Amino acid sequence: MVDSPSISGRARGKPLQWRHRPQPTAAHMPTRRARKGAERPKIEDRLLLAMEKLLAGGQGFGSVSVEQLTAAAGLARATFYLHFRDKSELLTRLMGRVREEIVASAGLWFEHAELAQREDMRRALRGILGVYHKHHVIIDAVVITAAGDPQLARLWRETLDALSAESREAIQRLRQAGRTHAEATPLLADVLTWSVNHCALHYGAALRGARLEKLVDTLTHVCWNAIVAERATAE
Repeated sequence: MVDSPSISGRARGKPLQWRHRPQPTAAHMPTRRARKGAERPKIEDRLLLAMEKLLAGGQGFGSVSVEQLTAAAGLARATFYLHFRDKSELLTRLMGRVREEIVASAGLWFEHAELAQREDMRRALRGILGVYHKHHVIIDAVVITAAGDPQLARLWRETLDALSAESREAIQRLRQAGRTHAEATPLLADVLTWSVNHCALHYGAALRGARLEKLVDTLTHVCWNAIVAERATAE
């Protein structure tokens, strides 16, 4: 863009004045890597939906090709390889996204458990089960395939380990606030995490409506009473 004369100067019968308009520099222009990073979450969202659609249609992880994924997501094959080295990297990222959703859905319970009340735990459990239901197709496929696929087994183990770590941290915060039973140990956090995971996998697509609310109430009763000392809370 070139410098342009100031029209206001001509209107007053004065000589034209040139107003300098600085050109954008490389420092202010988004780099290809920055654009790629900004686009990646949207690309992942489309590929996650495409993967779940293909799995719901009866295909297994091993049989889903990059060509099928990109076609279902409405993306070019070249776009896929611009963001991911291969399908393995995509699966790692997709399971990471599911894990992030589960953690975020727990809200206050994972963020500041020391402030949480029983209803906060109920909201956390409902949120977690909701994510399991939302992504039950891909979660079920990972769990089933993991038995014969070391990579998927590792991904799922890392997911459960991350959730267990969040639960241990929540119990530790409550313990420091003097609100837990003496038996509320890191092992209890692991046991409760595995129990919630087992229930979510068992019910899968059926986690909705009255069944979902009843399961949430039951798990809230079990988890809250196992962790929190009500007398300490009352004091």
